[in-house]
Amino acid sequence: MRTAPLIAIEVAAFLLIILESYAFFTYIVPVGTLPHDLLRYTAEAALKVALTFGLGLLWLVVILALTRLYVRSSPRAPSPNPSS
Repeated sequence: MRTAPLIAIEVAAFLLIILESYAFFTYIVPVGTLPHDLLRYTAEAALKVALTFGLGLLWLVVILALTRLYVRSSPRAPSPNPSS
């Protein structure tokens, strides 16, 4: 059983969560330099939601790619040969 690639996927997921949390609190949360009228406040909120959604989508794409890579590299069971 190959557990090292599975551990690598979990470590990658953990590191991505840490890096995305850092990006969220460093870049997305401080966005707020716009003057506070309703239209600009709404645009700022929509921008923050879109950026956060983008980070989540990035995490999902990377994890699915790593999982697909793991599944493709897994050894397959030999197919049974029909007896003639």
